Amino acid sequence: MADKLDGPSRVAGVALIVVLIGLAWNFKPSSLTFQKDALNNLGSMFGYLLLVSLFVERAIEVFLSAWRSGEADARDIQITQARNRLEKNIVPSENGHAAALSGTAVTSELGVALEALEHERVLYKARSRFIAQWFGLGIGTLVALAGVRVLNGIVDVTGLSGAQTTFFVIVDVLLTGAVLAGGSDALNRITKLYSSFMSTTAQRTQAAPTPHPTQAPTPVAATVTVPASPPAGVVTPPGDGAR
Repeated sequence: MADKLDGPSRVAGVALIVVLIGLAWNFKPSSLTFQKDALNNLGSMFGYLLLVSLFVERAIEVFLSAWRSGEADARDIQITQARNRLEKNIVPSENGHAAALSGTAVTSELGVALEALEHERVLYKARSRFIAQWFGLGIGTLVALAGVRVLNGIVDVTGLSGAQTTFFVIVDVLLTGAVLAGGSDALNRITKLYSSFMSTTAQRTQAAPTPHPTQAPTPVAATVTVPASPPAGVVTPPGDGAR
C-alpha cells in the first residue's frame, strides 16, 4: 500500500514545487524583514499560543467525547469480557505452562476473538486520532482567521502590497492553524527550546571579555619663548622687526 502511494506522492510534491516556482517567477515577491524586537517577543507569543492551544485541545476533547466515547467504551467492555473468558478457560499447569480446560480448539477461538476485538479497537482509536487532527486544524484555522497568527507578530509587513499581502495572510493562517492543531505538547517543546537558546545567548554575552577603554594621552603644555627686551638705552631702528 505504501509503495502504491509513494509514486503519486512524489509526483504531487514535484508538481507543487513547480507551481510555487511559477508563482514566484510571475509575481516576483519582495523579501521581508523581521521586526527589531522579534526575538524578545517570541517568548510572550509562544505563551499566548500555548494558552490558545490548550483551549483548542479542550474543544476537541469535548467534541470527540460527545461523538465517539460511547462506542469506544463499548469496545473496551467487549475486550475486557473476551479477556476474562480466555483467562477462565486457561489455568497454569504443574510445569508452569498454560493448559486449556475445554480443549485447544475453544482456547484458540477465544484467543482469535480477543485479537480481532483488540485490532478493531486500535483501528477505532486511529480513526479518532485522525478526526481529532483534522478537527484541530479546522479550529486552529478559524482562530487564525480571527486574528491570532504566528508570522504577523515577528515579521515587518509594512512593505507588502497587492497579491503578496493576500498570499502572506493565507500562509500565516495555515501555519498558525497547523501549529495550534499540533497541540500544547509541541508548543511546549518549542517554548523550552527558545528559552534554552535565550539562556545560552545571555550566558555567552556575560562571559565575553569587556574591552577596557584606552586612556587618552596627557596633553603636553606648549612652551612659548618670549624674546628678551633690549638693554636699556639701546633703541631698535624702526622696520628692523619686519625684515
